[in-house]
This record gives sequence, structure tokens and C-alpha cells, in this order.
Amino acid sequence: MDNYQYIEIEKVCRICIQQKQDLRPLFKGSLANMLQELSSVQVLENDGLPKALCDLCIREVSRWYAFKQQVVNNDSILRCVILERQQKNDLENSDFENPSVETIHEFIVDNPNLLNNLSDSKICDNQQETENATFDANAFTCDICKKQVKTIHSLRRHIKIHSGEKPHKCKLCNKSFVEPGNLTKHLRKHNKDKKHQCNVCGLRFYERNKLTIHIRTHTGEKPYSCKVCTRPFATPAQVHIHMKTHTGDKPYTCDICYKSFPYSGSLVTHKKIHKGERSFICPECNKSFSQKVNLDSHIRTKHTHECPFLCNECHKSYPTKEQLKNHIRHHTGERKPLNYTCTVCQKQFSTPAELRIHTRIHTDERPYQCDYCGKNFRASSHMTSHRRIHTGEKNHLCKYCGKAFRESSTLKIHIRIHTGERPYCCQICGANFTQSNTLNTHMKIHNNSNRKDD
Repeated sequence: MDNYQYIEIEKVCRICIQQKQDLRPLFKGSLANMLQELSSVQVLENDGLPKALCDLCIREVSRWYAFKQQVVNNDSILRCVILERQQKNDLENSDFENPSVETIHEFIVDNPNLLNNLSDSKICDNQQETENATFDANAFTCDICKKQVKTIHSLRRHIKIHSGEKPHKCKLCNKSFVEPGNLTKHLRKHNKDKKHQCNVCGLRFYERNKLTIHIRTHTGEKPYSCKVCTRPFATPAQVHIHMKTHTGDKPYTCDICYKSFPYSGSLVTHKKIHKGERSFICPECNKSFSQKVNLDSHIRTKHTHECPFLCNECHKSYPTKEQLKNHIRHHTGERKPLNYTCTVCQKQFSTPAELRIHTRIHTDERPYQCDYCGKNFRASSHMTSHRRIHTGEKNHLCKYCGKAFRESSTLKIHIRIHTGERPYCCQICGANFTQSNTLNTHMKIHNNSNRKDD
């Protein structure tokens, strides 16, 4: 206990009691409720205890909370499947034909086990909202999500969402759906029927809800928020994807480089890098990419010079979201935290990807292979740069003399010939150079001179 005598309550994480830089507010969002549900301790804002958690503990709380929710949710789903089968048998064995809504409701009331024998576990996005919701005694209620519907037919159809039953199949591609309406929407993709058009940009969509989501890109509306950090999003799907950053759940692993991903689609896209598959081709210069997002960034950066990502501070715009993020750090003074440490040499990095690439220096792992000569590389960017030797691709042009280069970094050094910029300075004699390696070569002169003097 003596070790904690001088602990600074306001500067430590409430769970691990460590003083860290990455502390997040505990009582912003639903973190406090999640922590209280997982443990037997009281979590109150004015109890005098630390009011923050570190990123590592937030990930652990989110991961265990998600696991608990999964256990409860799957238990209810299984009970719902049993209930649906029991309900179907009881209705089939009943002695009435073509019953009215009132008759069915009376039957259900007389047989309460049909719809009310689920466990006391309640799965709901907002339990308080469920408790305060208005209950319609004449409606039929789903015991999993508490949705109310007017008829027993609607309830049976709704339960298929939870049971996973999809009886409506597309005859063209065999994809299955819960509702016939969803199948109808799907068929529009085969017929290329995009009847919903955006009034702002003219883009067309198969479904009205996709248009509604798209319009939010123009209005900036983000009605959904993360319960952990309160970050807003335009769609529930985006919230679901974002939650992976808190839980750290990445079940899909590449069998070549062992990089993990939260979704199977991300893994499929990643594997294209190893296969050399580059199916997205630039219509201007025929440069190919493995992902559409990279093609879009390339077109904005090299051809259209479109800069849709705007800084709210100085109104400067950028072609990619990553460039905007880097720019914003100049305003905030923020530096990327070095949270990832190499276990071999203790060098620190800001992202797991940087650490993973660095580790290959120690293991000599080279998972990326050139499809022209078979040479292997530690990083995909190194392989991409190397391939240009074979293709002869030189897309980086000097605006002063028109000379072309394979790499933007080489062009940057070349431009200094025209501008006269010499950013590398010798601290001994004051000589300036255009490249760091030229400065290093120059420094050997001083080092040799010092040896002779000795």
C-alpha cells in the first residue's frame, strides 16, 4: 500500500492505476456503465476516484463488454429459434382456420409460453429507452429486440431476422433474403435500375436508403455515435466498423504476412498486394492499383488536383484524408504517440504497421515478391517502387525542366537544383547540401582530419 501513497488521482487510469499520456474521459459516453456492468464495483462521477481510462484499458473493457453482449444475444437468439418452432407447431395444431387478428391475439394470451417464456436477459441498444418505451397491449412484441408489430404474421416474419432464416432466393445469383421486398431491391442491381437520384450531384442509387445515406455526405449529418468515445457517424454500419478500434477484434489473418483484419473483405483486398493483383486502372495514365480508394487518391493527387478534404482552422484543402490529418497536427501541436515498441531493439513506432515492417529487419522476412524478377521485399511500397524499374514508369515530372523521375522523393531532391535550396548543413564548417547522404560523405572529411591530428 505504501507504493501508492503519493499517487496522483487525477493523472492515472482508474483501472490499471498507471500514469499515462493517452487518458480518455471515463464519464463521456457509456464507458462508466460498461465498466459497472462488467464488475461489482460502483462507478460514480463524484466518488473522488480517477475520472479517466487509458487506451489499453478501454480496449479491454470494450472487448469484454462485447463478449458479454455476444453471450447474452446468442442465448436469446437460440431461445427465439426454439420459440418460433414451438409457436409454429402450436398454431398448426390449433382447431381454428383463417383466424382474425383478435382471435390470434386471444390465443396467444391464453398460451403465454408462446411469446413470453424467453430468459430475463434483454438485448437492446439502449436499455433505459426500452424501459421508458410506450407498450401497446394490442401489439405483438419480439422478445429479443422488443420491437412491436400489429399482427402475428408480422411477428413471425420479423423473427426470421434473428433466426437467420432467408427463404427468398435470387434466381440469378442465389443470394437469399429475409423479406421479398429486399429481394425486389436486389433484383434492381441485375436490371441496373437506379431510380433514386441525388438532387445535389446527380448520382443515382438502387435503393432510397442508400440515397439518404449519400445525401449526408453533402449535409454533413452524422446522427449515429460511438457509445465509447461519442464520435459521430453517418450510418450504423460505420459505428459497427469503428467499434473494432475499441475492442481490437481482428479475427481474419493473412497467411502470408500474418497481418490481421477486422473483416473478411479487408483481408481479401489485402491479399491482392501479395498476388500482384491490380484491377483498378487509372483512365488517365493507366497506372494500376489493388484498391479503389488508392485509385481515387491517385486521380485527385496527380490528375484532377481535386482537394475535397478541408481544414476547418485555415480552410486549406487536401486531396486525401491522411494528408488533412497530418496538416491538422500543425495546428494542434499534436505528435503521433509512439505506443508500439520493438522487442528486439526497443525502437518505438506510432502504428502497428510501422512496427511490423521494422520487425522484418530483424527476421529478414520479405513477403512481397516482384512479379517480373522474383526479388523479395519487406514492404509493399518497396516492391511498388522497384517494379517501376521494369515498367519504365516515370510519372513525377519536374515543373522547371520537364525531366521525369520514378519516385517523388527523387524529384524533390532534383527540384533543389532549380530552387537553390540546401537544407542539410554541416555543423562544423557551415557547408550546405541538397541531400543528407551528401552531407554524410562530407562529414568523413572532418572525421579523417581529426584522426590525422590525433
